[in-house]
Amino acid sequence: MQLLFISLRVILGLILLAAAIGKLLNMRAFQLSLGQYRLPHEKVLRYLVPIIELVAGLSLLTGEAVVISSLVSLLLFISILGLYMTMYGRKLNHGCGCFGSKKAVAINKFEIGKIVSLILLIAAVFAIHLINYNTTELQLFLHCPMLKFLLSS
Repeated sequence: MQLLFISLRVILGLILLAAAIGKLLNMRAFQLSLGQYRLPHEKVLRYLVPIIELVAGLSLLTGEAVVISSLVSLLLFISILGLYMTMYGRKLNHGCGCFGSKKAVAINKFEIGKIVSLILLIAAVFAIHLINYNTTELQLFLHCPMLKFLLSS
């Protein structure tokens, strides 16, 4: 069981690293992709998304702060799923921005299925780590004053 968990964690870490590196190596393509979604704070997101993916990917590969990195990744990919749902049926001429690709892609059931699969993989890594390993990092995270404020609002 531990080998399965480590394998899932490493696969997820490699996927996140590949996505981050693809974006960082071709920031112009990622910027064009983001522009298609018409998001607020696009300039901030252009740098924030690959940095989150890079840090989370490295964290998952090394096994450090797995709960927090998988939780942040889960939130990121749920947000991406929401974007995909709003763009369903449309063609993105500059690609989806996933791995730095510029290839046009249509947002359809297959593309949404890929994101849902990643969400399920992230959720599995999060749950397995939470059940089988030390959960002090989550306890520290949940005791964060800012998080308490956000949850009480």
